[in-house]
Amino acid sequence: MTTEPAAVIHLQFDDQQRRVGDLSPAKCGLCGASARGRTLHAGMLEGALGWECPCGARGVHVELMDLDEVYPDVLEAWGLEAREEPDLSPPTPVGDSGLLFASYVDGPGLLAQLFTEARRQGAQIAATQVVARITTPATTFPDWTWDVLWARPVSQGD
Repeated sequence: MTTEPAAVIHLQFDDQQRRVGDLSPAKCGLCGASARGRTLHAGMLEGALGWECPCGARGVHVELMDLDEVYPDVLEAWGLEAREEPDLSPPTPVGDSGLLFASYVDGPGLLAQLFTEARRQGAQIAATQVVARITTPATTFPDWTWDVLWARPVSQGD
């Protein structure tokens, strides 16, 4: 990940916790141009935030600790094929219940797998960060730093 966030995005919500207004643009992780914000509408990324750049790159906001759950959906949001599931640590029992399981999620390791798969499919990839400033009518929350993962098929970048 980059050490300096590429942009500050402002997210406003109404009293019913619905986002108000358009999603702020973000700086493309591949070309540096302003990428238009959008809400994603597929799979586990339903309602997540993404960006589309005129250069053909697509950015997706992803928490690395959740990458195991959204891995194939990120590939599809980039316009790539979700060919296989990521390689994860096997689940282990929690306590004596035998009903609950926990798995260690290696976010950086999954990110490396995701980027390797995207490159295998001919995409250029990058990761950036944005600062998210979230407000409601009653509250302004502390700033959050979010990871944005970018991909673009090589043919679109040339």
